[in-house]
Amino acid sequence: MKTSSLITAGLMILLATSFTAVTARQLGAEPPVKILPTTQNGILKVLYASEIGKGVEVRFFDENKTLVFDKIKGPRDLNGFIKKYDISRLKSENFWIEVSSANMDVTYKIIPSEDGTFNPVLEKTTYNHPMVVAKN
Repeated sequence: MKTSSLITAGLMILLATSFTAVTARQLGAEPPVKILPTTQNGILKVLYASEIGKGVEVRFFDENKTLVFDKIKGPRDLNGFIKKYDISRLKSENFWIEVSSANMDVTYKIIPSEDGTFNPVLEKTTYNHPMVVAKN
């Protein structure tokens, strides 16, 4: 009797912890999209660590227009990707990178540094959860 109570209590704690982890990931300040530096000047990497689903769009833009647009497709069950982009030819010094999927939109502002590298600053994260409608 005590053993089954302990097992049940352990399972309840495990379930509560797993739901808390999912909620923290969904609402946390750290989206599963990162802009990574490289050792090469003018090159950066986009890391997308979530399901690709119907595809992911990567858009580089400045105040006026879209500079580069890339659509990444893969198997629906693919759990992310990492891709290099050469941004050395972009004329604009101030620009943003927006990574969009069916589940989220993440925008980073890219700030160039004096040594030829770039510093990404997270500006906005929007999670696109499906709407749930209940009929009484």
